[in-house]
Amino acid sequence: MNKLTECCEKAGNLLKQHDIRQLYRLVQFIDEEYQQNRWPELLPIYAEQQYPEDNHAISEILAVCVNALKCGYQWSLHTHYRRILAAACISAKLNPDPGYWKQRQLRQSLWLSALETLTLSSPDIVVFRYWVEALTQVQLKRIEPSLAFFPLLNGDFRYRFWALLTQQDTFSVRLTGQKFSNEQNKQTAVLLGFEGKHAVVALIHKLDSPFYLSPEESGNWQINNRALTNEQLNTLSSHRLMKQEQQSSVQQTPRSLLKAINRYANANGALNAVIQQVNQLPFLANSLHAAVQQSERIGYSEASRMDLKQAYLWLGSKRASVILATAFLQHQFSLNTIPLHKNLMQKLGLLTTLLQRLSDTTSINLPTPAPLLALLSGSDLFRHPELIKSAKWPRPKYVEHCYSTSWVGSALDISDFRRSKQLVKRWQLPPATERLLDPDKEENDELSALFFLSHYLTLSTYYPDVSLSSSVKSLLKSSCQQLKIDADQLTKIKTKAAFDSHCYSPL
Repeated sequence: MNKLTECCEKAGNLLKQHDIRQLYRLVQFIDEEYQQNRWPELLPIYAEQQYPEDNHAISEILAVCVNALKCGYQWSLHTHYRRILAAACISAKLNPDPGYWKQRQLRQSLWLSALETLTLSSPDIVVFRYWVEALTQVQLKRIEPSLAFFPLLNGDFRYRFWALLTQQDTFSVRLTGQKFSNEQNKQTAVLLGFEGKHAVVALIHKLDSPFYLSPEESGNWQINNRALTNEQLNTLSSHRLMKQEQQSSVQQTPRSLLKAINRYANANGALNAVIQQVNQLPFLANSLHAAVQQSERIGYSEASRMDLKQAYLWLGSKRASVILATAFLQHQFSLNTIPLHKNLMQKLGLLTTLLQRLSDTTSINLPTPAPLLALLSGSDLFRHPELIKSAKWPRPKYVEHCYSTSWVGSALDISDFRRSKQLVKRWQLPPATERLLDPDKEENDELSALFFLSHYLTLSTYYPDVSLSSSVKSLLKSSCQQLKIDADQLTKIKTKAAFDSHCYSPL
């Protein structure tokens, strides 16, 4: 049995028995295959044309699954997030009532949240599901694109759907494997995919010679409802164009760049090696140019004329390294989106403002600029199970420490700081920064007091009535004494920081 038939049989079993474990295993299997090959894109057309029983229903289930996974890659969703989206899209087709799935022992909160009706306060995964559903209906030729997407892009929630549209690299309005005929030259071609607005097609007998069709040229090709033969589908599924790997949404640490920076800083290497590595990652090069252009010490016109090497020299090695580290982390975190990504970034924005404001108020210098220090402090939260599996921020009930993991109510666990410690070492940041982020190296000094107070103020802005342990109360009292800040000053600092950082959405 080939994999196309195997997936169709599993989807057929789901129609008869709504088993959530079998459903998720099917999604997991398709996603694991889709990471390495594009053949899963053929599943809907294969089910529709080749499967003998319930072919339309099975085709629709597989289409929403593949579309959800494909959109998940384009939107840079975390692996678990992407798979739960696909599972929710399938379960909504089988039965759209969340209560039905609760009766079938579904307890996963993110999955259940995805099945809710869209409202102003809906989590992103509900918006994603509506988009995938509209795309699937268009592909299955059940509705015209304008009728499917017009209500989304012009309705009450249009601001959320337009954001999705701008993130779409390709817009696949037809199924991969669909046959088309050209009435003018009597040729028959098969759709291999989309690149941007262009369809990639190939003549049935010349699959190794694909060609592009612009939207205007596509008008000359009409859908041919004659099914592909089993042999043609199997040939297509094993074709080289179906072997393309999905682009990884995770940006690996640029070790060659770090090595070049280290060698240059220690006078063992050339600056050209650093510049060459930075140029390979345009977002890093842009961050250096932006830092120079935003400086008040140089005119914008002069800064704009600088090349990358001049910008690096003007900033200096240490400052440039910090700017590169900040830009890299911001980019890396944006490429592996978790369900509560916006909420976390909002809290880190408030933490950044509080760190800087307390530093300015007390004249205590931060070892690392506030934006980078905040990103490092929250870096492990981007992998925290509570934030990966939930659609709503977990409300902390009891706080036992003043690190970022207290925001989700976690007890102090050294393993929760693994990523931040790795990042500090890789980017060769000051020892004082490493000490702040490592509970094993905690010290009772003014810098630590500032650090802990900033984290507590961030938490209390969102949850002012949270219960504190006696050790936290003692720590906060001693921190205020060390920084010579009273309760009134603390309230003013918190209020002003919340206003400046826009930590609450106006919607």
